[in-house]
Formats: sequence, structure tokens, C-alpha cells
Amino acid sequence: MNNPLFQYLDFETISDCNRRCPTCLRNSHPDREALSPWFEKHLLPEELVYQAIEQALAIGFRGGVCLSHYNEPLMDERLPEIAHKVRSYRELATVHLNTNGDFITAELAAALDGALDHMIVSLYMDEPVKSQRAEWIATLFHKTPLSIIRQPDHIPTHFSPKFDVAALARAASGMSCSEADIRVIINHRRQYLLCCEDVIGNFGLGTFPEIGIEEYWRGQRQVISNLLAQAGGRSWSTYCTSCPRGVSWK
Repeated sequence: MNNPLFQYLDFETISDCNRRCPTCLRNSHPDREALSPWFEKHLLPEELVYQAIEQALAIGFRGGVCLSHYNEPLMDERLPEIAHKVRSYRELATVHLNTNGDFITAELAAALDGALDHMIVSLYMDEPVKSQRAEWIATLFHKTPLSIIRQPDHIPTHFSPKFDVAALARAASGMSCSEADIRVIINHRRQYLLCCEDVIGNFGLGTFPEIGIEEYWRGQRQVISNLLAQAGGRSWSTYCTSCPRGVSWK
């Protein structure tokens, strides 16, 4: 019996982010050499975004597309064009992205308005600039609903300096994990990422388009997902064993 399809298809179209938040996995991860491409400008070829979407639709995917991951998507000058093209696939439920809002201009807002079904804007600057910018951004979008977050919530990741990650991981160690079943993530290097904690491709799941969407979803990822679905299934991998996700941290 085939497993259900993913809910989201996520693309990291550009590698870079202008902010260096210490709680972000790309900044707190200790393997700086492995992360070095994230601090240079690398672009996911635009045609691969559409190719992946078309492959997903061909196997029955009708979920949402997210045009951001561990990056700042609005640093990609191609983003408005990509968003409009992705939105033209009418079978898709939604097209959205997450941004820190630093690069929003009136011109960029006009290019994106209506191409996105939803945009989440998390503002990290200090007051009073934050409130002023939030009010200004809200005036720029008339077709795309916004969620403007003035106090972004930092969440625990593997190496977050803000949380007792080891204690959270111990508390979560006996739990199952369904994160690998929620989304297909393709980063700027064309790598498949198992989940949002897998920033550098820890599990060697291959690259797109060498491995197609269906082959990825039904292949080794499914084997891993079946292991993680069991109570205590995180123990199959030291990286999963040390994951703090799954328990309340507040």
C-alpha cells in the first residue's frame, strides 16, 4: 500500500540570508565547513522548481508550495517571477513563503502581491522601527494576506544556544517522529532534506533531478520514516537521537 503524499513541497531557491540569528540552525551548527555554501550566493536553477512541481502533481500532489527554507527568499531577484509561475499551477492548494521583511520595497511588494496566497513576515529589528515597518508593509499588499510577526518565536534546534537542547532531546528520545512525512524539501544545492533539522543533508538522500520526486518519496525516505514512526524510533540515528523537537520548551 502506498504511503500518503507530503503536504508541502519546499524550495530553498537561494542560499543566503542577511541575518545571523544565533538560534537559527544555519548559524548555530558547529560544522562550519559543511555550511560554507550557505554563506555564499548559490541559486537553485529556476527550471528545477517547475520540474519538481510537475513531477509532484503527476503523482497526485495537491498541497502547498513554500518558496523559503533556511534562507531569506527575498534576496533572490528571481522570486517574483518564480512565485507567479508557481501560482499558475492551479492544482496547488497554496503558495507561500516566510521572510524577515528586510528587503521588502514598494516595487517588490507590487511584484509579489497576488502571486502568493500567504506571506509570513517576521520582523527582527528594534523598536520603534519595527512597528513603523510593520504598519508600512501592511499598506503594500492588497491581494496577498500577510501574517506580520513583531515578536518572532525562537524554537529549539540541535545546537541552539538559547535552550537546554540535551535535556529536550532526552525528553523526546522515546517519542516517534513524523516530520519526514510532512514535506519534501529541496535546498539550493538540489539536495533532498529529510526534515527542517536536516540543514546540511545529514542523511544522504540524494539530489533532484537525479532522483525524481516519486522515487525520493517512495524510496529510502520511506524506510527512514517507517523507523521514525515507531516509539523510540529516533534511536536509529545519532542525529535524530539528539533532536530537541517534539516536546514543549516554554
